[in-house]
Amino acid sequence: MKRTISVVSMLLLLGGAVFAQEATRLDAAAPKDARTMAMGGAFIAMSEGYQSLYGNPASFADKKAELTLISMTPWVYVRPTTSNIETFQSIVGAGDDTGAMIGGISDLVADNGFGGGVSAGLGWVGKGLGLGVVGGGEVYVSGENLIGATGTLDGSMAAVVGIGIPLQLGPFRLQVGGDVRPYLRMTGDVVAAGLVGGLLGSGSGFDPMSLPVDLGFGLAVDLGAKLDLGNLLSVGLAIRDISTKQNFSSTTLGGALEKIQSGDLAAGANPVEYAALPNITLGASLTPIPVGLRKLIDVTVIAEIQDPIRVIVEQSTPWNLFHLGVEADLLGGLLAVRTGLNKGWISLGAGLDLLIMEVNVAVFTEELGLKPGYQPRTGISAEVAIRF
Repeated sequence: MKRTISVVSMLLLLGGAVFAQEATRLDAAAPKDARTMAMGGAFIAMSEGYQSLYGNPASFADKKAELTLISMTPWVYVRPTTSNIETFQSIVGAGDDTGAMIGGISDLVADNGFGGGVSAGLGWVGKGLGLGVVGGGEVYVSGENLIGATGTLDGSMAAVVGIGIPLQLGPFRLQVGGDVRPYLRMTGDVVAAGLVGGLLGSGSGFDPMSLPVDLGFGLAVDLGAKLDLGNLLSVGLAIRDISTKQNFSSTTLGGALEKIQSGDLAAGANPVEYAALPNITLGASLTPIPVGLRKLIDVTVIAEIQDPIRVIVEQSTPWNLFHLGVEADLLGGLLAVRTGLNKGWISLGAGLDLLIMEVNVAVFTEELGLKPGYQPRTGISAEVAIRF
């Protein structure tokens, strides 16, 4: 039983090589919500509803309000090929054969990197208010094999309190909004060799509570604007993660949980400093279907330029700025099909809206490298939500 628990712990805590700057970003553990990922990640400046809690706060001023009682989104980084599905099945069916499990996981790491995450939250968005709580985390590792794989684990919990104000400018509607976001952040490096050693060694094996992490509390501000140019075209701007440098304390995963329980979140005598770079997104959406036909079919095309500061800091190709998404709502929104381009990589997805329950799925690829093709990773994301 201990060995089985250790294997499950390793599966949950595996993470791949990420840039040093990634650990400084407040959005490192942002939800991989299926609607956004299916549309090439192009749903920040033009976000709506619950997604605006981590998108554009200008949507808090939407005429229609949306209450999300719960949104749960798990995702896993694995290419959904026949070979990988068979490998995953062999891992699940390996039982106490640790060697077979490690061999299978090593194959997945070499193929695409391996890891996953989950996010959950609730909130009210619309009619001038944005109130919510969103939390989650992920781990991801990559390398030539499991033994040499390295990565990070990231987690966050944030409360969002914001307002949105609509302004009528002749035939155009302008919405502006902002929020204050106190957050708790945890981040740390993961070395897969240590996890494997724990599995193969004797005694109690790998203890996930011993993983070193940095823990900190901070405050960020998000601002946004959205302009509707009639029923055809809208443009939006979101500036997220406006914050000062944060001082985190170095501890272990177990120590971090104890600190959170006790409420002792002070950085201590030797704090670890993290920079907080703002995330800027500029987008536009086009709805070409005539208004009279939109109850039967409605098509939205979204294009966004995301995070130019990161592109400049990392000196990556300008291609990493671009995200494009297309969504077709059928039968009054009962069914949705989606596709997109995420830094040049194709994504696909679908959604089903059954009264108060909404289900969305996506298969996506995103680029972690400085240029398309340098370090892509593919994943599968699914969301189940109860909304009114």
